[in-house]
Amino acid sequence: MPEALAGWFRVVEIDDAQAYAGALFARCFRAVPPDFPRHYVARVDVGGEERTIGYVHYSRLDDVYLCGGMCIDDRVLRRLPSERRARLKAAGGIAEQMLRYTFAELAHAKAIFGHVGDKRAGRVVLRAGFRPTEVEHLIVFWPQRMPAIEQRALIERVAKLGPF
Repeated sequence: MPEALAGWFRVVEIDDAQAYAGALFARCFRAVPPDFPRHYVARVDVGGEERTIGYVHYSRLDDVYLCGGMCIDDRVLRRLPSERRARLKAAGGIAEQMLRYTFAELAHAKAIFGHVGDKRAGRVVLRAGFRPTEVEHLIVFWPQRMPAIEQRALIERVAKLGPF
């Protein structure tokens, strides 16, 4: 976590997504968050009260993770003092910080996959370390070196799932 965010911004893994991010997830997706691990939230101090400002979910599929359900609470963001919003922006933003943190947490996986169609979100995820694949909208983060043939096999396996 960048020093500029220390003491007021953190990313943590949680067990109860409904309690920490249920309202945010419902607002973004008109659904309840997944009821299976792994859930991460970004938390910020707003006037002495810790609030959820972001959420992301990872589903394990054998030796890879599928990243999805990312959402940011713009209402909480607007409540932050302008100086803190500027620090977050300079650090790449909430989504980028959540991805960087979770990539480090899940570095034991062979790969982390995502599905992104939004161009603005696409720029953020690429800055965080995701890379495009030859499959439209399918992106991947490789936590460790792997032979290209093995990478292609993983991409093909995940691509068969369709959007997730």
